[in-house]
Amino acid sequence: MKLNCLHTYKVWWRIYNNLDEEMKKQIDLRIKKLVPEILKGSAFTDRKITDTPTDDLQVVPRKYVNMYGSIAGRPQVSVVGQQYFSTTDGYPIFRNSNNAWVSATGSVVG
Repeated sequence: MKLNCLHTYKVWWRIYNNLDEEMKKQIDLRIKKLVPEILKGSAFTDRKITDTPTDDLQVVPRKYVNMYGSIAGRPQVSVVGQQYFSTTDGYPIFRNSNNAWVSATGSVVG
């Protein structure tokens, strides 16, 4: 596939370089007109709306990512597998299936 694309590009570039300047200008103008029209009809937009989905649409909501603080500041509402970095102990802890916070070794923390 890569060889075919590269070959096609080389052939196109050779043809393009042999055209006169007026023809090159017409091609460039046509491309500049068509590309935005093509992209407008697809998943692309003329402007950036957002770079991340809302919390409701994410697999893991942002509020569960990169949380840290003291043991007392652990989230009261959490999901199984959620990570929290304990600044009190200096290591990450995780919410297990028994709704307890455990260290990486599996021992219950706090």
